Amino acid sequence: PSPFPVPSSPERVSTGPAPRSPEDVSSGIDLRGLTGDEAELTLLLALDSAVVDGLPWFRIIHGKGTGALRVRVAQILKRDKRVAQYQLAPPQQGGSGVTVVEFVS
Repeated sequence: PSPFPVPSSPERVSTGPAPRSPEDVSSGIDLRGLTGDEAELTLLLALDSAVVDGLPWFRIIHGKGTGALRVRVAQILKRDKRVAQYQLAPPQQGGSGVTVVEFVS
C-alpha cells in the first residue's frame, strides 16, 4: 500500500481565480501618505480591478492636506475613458478628502 492517501475521485484544478462574492470586492482605496507617482500607479491598478469586478462606483480617499493628491487623482480620472464622472464626496462622507467615481456602464 502507498504511504500517501489516494483520492477516490479526481481533484478539481482551478485554472483561474476563485469566484468572488460582492462582499469580497473592495469599493475603495486609501492613497493617503503616498507620493503622486505611487498614488497614480496604485490608483490605476485599483481602477483596473474595480472595472474587472464590475463595480458601478469607487471611492478614492486622498485626504484633504495641501490638495496636491486630490488634483493628481482628478487628472488621472479625467483622462481615463472608463470613468463616466467623478466628484468630491458629500461632507458627511469625507468631503474634499474623498473622490467618488462612477464608471461607464
